[in-house]
Amino acid sequence: MRYFFLSFLLSLFVSCEQSKKISEKEVMETFNEFFYLLDNDIDKIRNYLSEDFMIFEVSRKWNSEEFIEFVKGFGKYESKRNFKNIKIDTDLNSAHISLEHTGEFELETPTPEGVTFLSYEWLESAYLIKENGKLKFKFYFSEQIND
Repeated sequence: MRYFFLSFLLSLFVSCEQSKKISEKEVMETFNEFFYLLDNDIDKIRNYLSEDFMIFEVSRKWNSEEFIEFVKGFGKYESKRNFKNIKIDTDLNSAHISLEHTGEFELETPTPEGVTFLSYEWLESAYLIKENGKLKFKFYFSEQIND
């Protein structure tokens, strides 16, 4: 009986250790890495996207390959991004983040009129999941609210 009770406690302890809730820190690290790659090395962003990733951006649904090609179409640019009013909810295998996002962009390819500066403001929401032990974006929603 004693052996059974100790085995039960040990299995309970091990199962609790394996099922830790995703931390807000892990969500923010993944979120920041996603935007770093978006601005600096778009091809590596695939490492942060689930197999069935989808984004709704500029009033259109994109899969990962379509979105990567869309971003590549901007050419090289410098960006300054600001994220505020960030709200994060997590559980054992997924996370949701919502926020306000502002961005200023300087396109490196000048037009006949000179250097192009763009400024945007968005409301955004993302759903992330654990896939093969790593937190990845499954869905991203972005709605421009000001330009």
